[in-house]
Amino acid sequence: MTGIDTARIAAFAHHSSLDDAPAEVVGFTRALLLDTLGALLGGLRYPAVRALGETLRPAAAGDLPFGRLLTLGAAATWLDADSGGSFHPQGHRLPPVPTAHPAPHSLPVLLHAAASGIDDRRLLEIFLIANEIGMRFGVGTTLRPGLHPHGIHGPIAAAVAAALWYDLSPAATATAVELAGSVLMAATLAVPMNGGTVRNLWTGLGAYHGAAAARRAADGVTGSPALLGELLDGLVCTDLSTVDLTAGLGTRWRLADSYLKPYACARWVHPALDAFRAAVAGVPDPVRDRGGLAAIEVDTFAFAASLSAVEVSSDLHARFSVPVSLATLALDGELAAAGFLPDRLARPEVGALAALVELREEPAFTAALPGERPTRVTVRWRDGGAASATVRNARGNPDDPLSPAEVAAKFRRNAADVLTPATVEAVVTGVLDGAGGDTLARVAAEVLGARCP
Repeated sequence: MTGIDTARIAAFAHHSSLDDAPAEVVGFTRALLLDTLGALLGGLRYPAVRALGETLRPAAAGDLPFGRLLTLGAAATWLDADSGGSFHPQGHRLPPVPTAHPAPHSLPVLLHAAASGIDDRRLLEIFLIANEIGMRFGVGTTLRPGLHPHGIHGPIAAAVAAALWYDLSPAATATAVELAGSVLMAATLAVPMNGGTVRNLWTGLGAYHGAAAARRAADGVTGSPALLGELLDGLVCTDLSTVDLTAGLGTRWRLADSYLKPYACARWVHPALDAFRAAVAGVPDPVRDRGGLAAIEVDTFAFAASLSAVEVSSDLHARFSVPVSLATLALDGELAAAGFLPDRLARPEVGALAALVELREEPAFTAALPGERPTRVTVRWRDGGAASATVRNARGNPDDPLSPAEVAAKFRRNAADVLTPATVEAVVTGVLDGAGGDTLARVAAEVLGARCP
């Protein structure tokens, strides 16, 4: 294996601009920024996130506020709506776990930077560059089985974002990448699957570790490309491809290969939700019409079939439950920030509907992994009627993307009650429609201090 060329990666970061990327890549970057921001704002609605911010408030002083970055990072993944996942191009990763989620790691750094007055265009430019680099580290490696992606490749994106904000030299940025990539969480996938909300702190820690790496590089601390290589090709990840890290930088944009999540839950659950919506299309109230629901049968691939909990220990556990996620979607017609707030998660109707869900593994669907995630849902009503639908993959992938209107609608749902209505609309126009200005600074002014340190 040849060494990781961090100098070339840093040169790309410093010599690239928004004008270098094709229009479709810039368009996707705008959607990803708005979507990730909406997930972060939606996460700030949760009592546990607010309590975390209050607990860490005394630690918020200085230009590298631990409490702020930890809280914002935890909020950005609380909904499990952290879009922008990547898979190793060899396609053999099972279970099909994304190897990078750089956007929720880098955005806390940039929202903190927005408070200093950086305009939307420059923040979008940094977001594009930082997450392109973070995504390449995901594409160029495979997580070891049983590990979770948060806190692994994301800190590198956060380090690049901070380095560009601090206006470090290319050499210092290369060092920041080496330092950030040497502080890996290596935490287990079983934790969130069983409802452990500590998973969300991994992203917050990753955001802080990345920003701290940039600050340490500015102070003259040296990094180690060799250590970075050992961690990414043996200890935490395998299959390191240094070619995938640097080939086509500036011409082949890996960021646009990632996905946006239409639902605030684990990606394995999404095909069942899409199939359910297709099956009940044309039924105005699938819960109460036709005498009421009698059963929801889900035939799916093995990893989704394992997410069968009906009684859940936390909202994150609910997001890794096909029955609870289906029940919430059936009741509310959507799955966004509000759906799993404590009072709504505790609704008796959710438990009653979740108990109607029957999960079965379909071996042919498991065999289609990881290229596809097929799922069939059959809905049965008490009047004897039934409807069925099958999907081959979840929506939001590059071959079946969300429309700008869908991204904007999701953002509005998640940001409700966190931002003023005027700021919500200004952000949609400024970020998604490219109007520019200082809308992210407005978000920072309304959120920082009031919702987190």
